[in-house]
Amino acid sequence: MCTLIALWRRVPTYDLVVGMNRDESATRPADAPAFLGGNPPIVAPRDRKAGGSWIGVNGEGLVVALSNRRGPPSSGPRSRGLLVLEALGKSTPVAVEILLQQKTEEQSYNPWNLMALNRDDLRFLTYDGAISMTRGHEGLNVLTNEGANVVTDSKTVAVQNLLAKAPTGSIHDTVRTMQSALRTHGAGSNPALCVHRQGGGTVSSILIALNNADPSEDVLLYADGPPCSTPFRDYGEAIRRLSRAT
Repeated sequence: MCTLIALWRRVPTYDLVVGMNRDESATRPADAPAFLGGNPPIVAPRDRKAGGSWIGVNGEGLVVALSNRRGPPSSGPRSRGLLVLEALGKSTPVAVEILLQQKTEEQSYNPWNLMALNRDDLRFLTYDGAISMTRGHEGLNVLTNEGANVVTDSKTVAVQNLLAKAPTGSIHDTVRTMQSALRTHGAGSNPALCVHRQGGGTVSSILIALNNADPSEDVLLYADGPPCSTPFRDYGEAIRRLSRAT
């Protein structure tokens, strides 16, 4: 169950701050975030098995992220991760929505949840045979396998409780707050965000923050393993290449 946390227009000078834990099989290989080029240029980690991604950012200031959704599997579906890279070829969330409508009419996919946001718009798209869209809101947004901002989802509630009073007054405070949340194992009835299970669990964690005025201050941190035991490494140079290539 992947967990995505988005702070939209909440952090001073950083309208977009996104953190995500990827839950997957421990044997599924992936590459760390890298500059992938394109028009607009893209930075994203890559799934080596199917060639797609689960999260990325482009030179237009668009962030796209995807989680699996529970539902009946399709027969011979196309990889959902490829949709992320295709969506990152667009400039706005509304253009992403139009693209995904076209893609799901052309080919079959297993169910998914997807977030697309820039400084002007935040949209959550759900696919389980048809696409539905809901808007995000200023402040804290949470996407899990259950969907976006689902008030009955225990993981969503856990994230809300963790961040309700946590410091986000500066990007430095926010980075520490997000990392702490993504490392949480939970206790009692509170579910874990950093998941450990036989054969898999949380296999990586990523944090993206886009500065409103100065791309040299953009943040990209990535832990290539469970964030509770794997240090976040700085991939800022990859994200800063976006502004130079645009």
